[in-house]
Amino acid sequence: MESGELGLIKKIRLQPGKKINTLFMGEYHSAFKGHGLSFDAVREYQYGDDVRSIDWNVSARMRNLYVKEYIEERELSVVLMIDLSGSTEFGSGRRKRDLVLEVAALFLNLAQINNDRVSACIFTDRVERFIRAKKGRKFVLKVLDEIVKFTPSGRETHIAAAIDFIQRVMKKRSIIFIISDFLDPDDGFILKMKLLARKHDIIPIQVSDPLEKEVRFFGLTEFVDLETGKVFLSDAIPEKGNFPVLTEFNAISLSTAEPIDIPILKYFEKRNRTRITRS
Repeated sequence: MESGELGLIKKIRLQPGKKINTLFMGEYHSAFKGHGLSFDAVREYQYGDDVRSIDWNVSARMRNLYVKEYIEERELSVVLMIDLSGSTEFGSGRRKRDLVLEVAALFLNLAQINNDRVSACIFTDRVERFIRAKKGRKFVLKVLDEIVKFTPSGRETHIAAAIDFIQRVMKKRSIIFIISDFLDPDDGFILKMKLLARKHDIIPIQVSDPLEKEVRFFGLTEFVDLETGKVFLSDAIPEKGNFPVLTEFNAISLSTAEPIDIPILKYFEKRNRTRITRS
């Protein structure tokens, strides 16, 4: 294992507490509330209560108005789909893989603090590893260690195959974060994501490196395809790189050149505003 990966494990273990609690926890909790309500008790009607919550049977017996109270079904099912294909090894400063791991660590810790059940699916051109849902600090640390130390068998990317797998194994409605650069030659995964979104809450997190969007090589240059291992020479690389844009999804876009805090917090805030507007 590279020394940088060991350092990341140490950083993850020592650091989550204060920063996650102060910057992210409130927004995360508000953005991802429970998906249902369960009956808790009845109480006397108070001015301003929604008349639709009146329990007429109890009110008739007690000869006074009573309303039903509900509690939120808080526990959520969270799934992290983590792309560790060869293209994530690229980076002009730090690697996209390091960014993927940092994001996975953040959401694992947020889920743990929020007492959500979390599972993880590591994929390349195949599903490499699926860790079934549990919760708790010890479980999260175990998952983090496994993700950071994991050496995938595949090098290429096949997002559709990973989505098909998740579609089969996840029966309960879940929040699914797909953390990837989405550099998949088969764009059929977009349709698969739409189908998955009919049942689950899909949140793509797209990682990129500035060099992928602003390619500035001139003259004959040697390149290596990190997924196939092929070496080739080319002088026909356009100045503007072709990078997939997930226009049909409310994706979180992250760059290896920038901290992850602001884009993720902005996403939470936008999602919370949308919830309030709909309410």
